[in-house]
This record gives sequence, C-alpha cells and structure tokens, in this order.
Amino acid sequence: MEFYSYDYVLSQISVGNWQSLISLVVLAIAGAWFSIKYYRHNHDTKYRELMIITILLLAIVGMVQWTKLQDNAASDDQYRTSLHFIETVSDMLDVDKSKVYVNTSAATDGAIIKVGDSYYRAIGTSTDDTYLLEKMSLKNPKVKIIEVDK
Repeated sequence: MEFYSYDYVLSQISVGNWQSLISLVVLAIAGAWFSIKYYRHNHDTKYRELMIITILLLAIVGMVQWTKLQDNAASDDQYRTSLHFIETVSDMLDVDKSKVYVNTSAATDGAIIKVGDSYYRAIGTSTDDTYLLEKMSLKNPKVKIIEVDK
C-alpha cells in the first residue's frame, strides 16, 4: 500500500504550461505577420492562405489548451482538497502535517491515514472540516512511503 506525504500532494498541483502559452503567442504573431504581408503585397493569395492556416491552427491549439486548462483545474481542486484534509487531520491528531501520510493523493472520504505506526480510516461527516477517524490495524502491511523528489 502506498502512502503519500503532504509535500508530494502539494507538488502534484500543476504550475502552468508555459510551452502551450508560448506556442499560442508564436501562432498569433505569425498570423499577424502573414496578414501584414497579405495587405502589403497586393493581396497575394500565398499570404492569404498562410494567414488562414495560421488562424485555424491558432483556434485548434487554443481549444486544446482550454480543455487541458479545465482538466488541470479539476485535478488541482482535488489535490487542494486532499491538502486541506491532511491539514485538518494533523490538527485533529495534534501532529505536524509532514508526519501525516494518506493512501490517496486526491480523494479524502474513506482514505487510510498513517501517522507514525498508527493507521486510521477517515470517514467524512456532513460538515466539511470534520472527519471521523477510526483507528485500525493492518495485517502484514507492505507500506511504501511516497515523498517528493527533490
């Protein structure tokens, strides 16, 4: 069973994809350059076609990046929920959050928590910041701690 540290879950939150933003800017600049060339060279069809291709590529890349942005936002929200869960559990057990490990990096309800040599199962309640922690023992635990790679 794998358990994830607070720092590992924190590292899973995406920091943005600069390559996609750069590609959108390059395509926009190329489209503007082709449109200027089109008007300066007496409406040469070569530049018009290049301008249309560039605009279509810009639209396609923009739509793909928008979809990726929405997926990353949903994923980041799950990781932030998990971070808040670890912080809440560390406050409940009065231990440092770096000593709390969870067996899932995204979900909270039904998660198994490792604190030192103790294991707990978290059960969500009707309020957001409270959990019922049920102490449990594992038979023949094969525990692997996942830390952030530095």
